Amino acid sequence: MSDRQARVLVVDTPERALSRALAEGLAGHEVEVARDAFDAIYRIDCSGPPYDAIFCDLAQGDLPGPELWAYLSLNRAPAAERMVFIASAPLRPETRTFLRCVPNHCVDLPVDADAIHALAVRRASHAVDRKPEAASA
Repeated sequence: MSDRQARVLVVDTPERALSRALAEGLAGHEVEVARDAFDAIYRIDCSGPPYDAIFCDLAQGDLPGPELWAYLSLNRAPAAERMVFIASAPLRPETRTFLRCVPNHCVDLPVDADAIHALAVRRASHAVDRKPEAASA
């Protein structure tokens, strides 16, 4: 398998350091940082080819990871499938239940740079059609 550069979106509020924590593992990939979930939705809709992976803190901002996933799963299902959750804090019981119900990966901080790189490469190698995603009607 070749190490194709992955197109990655990191959903990270300005006061958080998720993108810094992922930086080593995502070095060499095309990385964009969305300042919140709403910026992420805009970027998913308007910034060209789909992202191979979308890293999102479970406790991120005004629209936490599970709620962003729910919105995307209803409106941009392929994007929801590409989400990788980051657990930057102890998980609440309802968040644990959510994670048991979805097929998405969840990574704890501190992240293993090699594992993040391998995940991005795997996602990039499985990307067959990188056309922009159309919104559901």
